[in-house]
Amino acid sequence: MIPLVRLGDFFIMKKSIFILFLVSLSTCFGQVERPLRIQVYAGGPSLLKMAFKISSKYQDEFTYSGYPGLGIALDYKLKSWLSVGAEFNYRYGQIDFDISDTAFYEAVNDRFDIVNTVFNPFGHYSLQVPRYRFMANVNFHLLKETSPSDLYFSLGLGVNRLKPQLCLNGQSLVILNKYIGFISLPLAYRISMGYAYHFTPSIGLFGELGVGGPVFSGGITARF
Repeated sequence: MIPLVRLGDFFIMKKSIFILFLVSLSTCFGQVERPLRIQVYAGGPSLLKMAFKISSKYQDEFTYSGYPGLGIALDYKLKSWLSVGAEFNYRYGQIDFDISDTAFYEAVNDRFDIVNTVFNPFGHYSLQVPRYRFMANVNFHLLKETSPSDLYFSLGLGVNRLKPQLCLNGQSLVILNKYIGFISLPLAYRISMGYAYHFTPSIGLFGELGVGGPVFSGGITARF
């Protein structure tokens, strides 16, 4: 049986350690001015052309359209040089083409193994590719916190979700996840270098260059 005095000392010690932990956290965060950062951006280019490529013979038959990658990132500075956060990115791409001869249809069918649910395979096709990415980020800031500039290096890892479908005259034929290639991998990652300049203590513009997600991106950054 544990004596009540020793048991009381044990709880007092645990409470003291917890209080010291909270104090150390508050001291750590208190050293950072405006620790919260929000970035809203657009970026590109799209890799959809590379994923859908059949052969150079038919590339002129395709029309590519869609939206640039749109995203929002939220980060919190634990130290003047270190921040962690999360990022959400959405992109939509579409490829349109018309098939009026058997040779072109067979080339597309060989690439994507179309399950044709209509009698006539000829007509207007569209490949619709919505894509969502959610990642956790770690950012390393290289300049002093008092500077209006922010030069940083980022690492991100998360999930990638897309559901591309091929339609003929508006009717869905097949879901193409297993045929669309590398952009359908479930793992999302990003390695990037970015620079931001703040025109006021809180608001500025930024640009990034990276791999995984948009190659080039830029937008508005705000810190609070």
